[in-house]
Amino acid sequence: MTKRLLVNTGNGMFGRALIEQLLDREDVEVRAMVRDRSKFPLTGGNLVVVEADMDDPPSLEPVTRDITHAFVTSPMDEHITEREIAMFDACRANGNPQIISIAGAVDHAGDHLVSLHDAARAHLMASGLPWTIVSPNSVMETSLMSFKDQIAMGQMFGVSGDGRIGLVALEDVARVMAEVVVGEGHEGKNYYCTGPAAVSLGEVAEAFTRVLPHPVQYVNMTDEDFIQMLLDYAGFKSKEEAEIGVMCHLRAWREGRASMVTDTVQKVTGQDAMSVEDWISEERDVFVR
Repeated sequence: MTKRLLVNTGNGMFGRALIEQLLDREDVEVRAMVRDRSKFPLTGGNLVVVEADMDDPPSLEPVTRDITHAFVTSPMDEHITEREIAMFDACRANGNPQIISIAGAVDHAGDHLVSLHDAARAHLMASGLPWTIVSPNSVMETSLMSFKDQIAMGQMFGVSGDGRIGLVALEDVARVMAEVVVGEGHEGKNYYCTGPAAVSLGEVAEAFTRVLPHPVQYVNMTDEDFIQMLLDYAGFKSKEEAEIGVMCHLRAWREGRASMVTDTVQKVTGQDAMSVEDWISEERDVFVR
């Protein structure tokens, strides 16, 4: 049977990666939902682009018709709960598609934004819709690309000390999500996706040193000095913005709340998860000054 997948964030990081995994497959039709069709660059023989907006619930009704699966996620802001609930309700009104929802493997210790996601997920589980949760640990593309200018100059600044992180490549998360769509037996599962090992930022710097033509050193700072650096050089306008955008993640790393390592990627996809050093090798040119 041909699967019919709606990706509600066609231009989002996870949504785009999932679509790229499934482009031109004959066993799945992909419906990419965007707010502005002109800003979506992908094309494929099995790809249809549709316009809708999670902030406009009536627009969700036509795009959720006749689908077997829906990938649902939302930007991390105050509107998470109502947006995701609107998607779940539209899907439920149009049938019984399997929902694939993104959570996270990092323990954010009651963080407000996570609680908003949790409220939406509780609605999903009470809805009667079949579901699969995919929970990645800290993703290399967001976690390490943010250091690219520093790394090009030979340093990485942070506050995570020797805390270890089970960093995972976006491609590995996308491969797991794609298998949920095209495979069977995934309903009711929560797939915690990590890399093959938990590493400290010092060890990440050593991996960069082995791959790049210049050495990279990790510099651990106090919270106060690091926040001031974010305010002075990284475009953050307030300590509160820096806390939500960066500090809560680095603090979780320091406290060991991102150290989870699983073999989920290998079990679900049959391929080993990418190591930090392998990922750096693939992205090498981004970090060379």
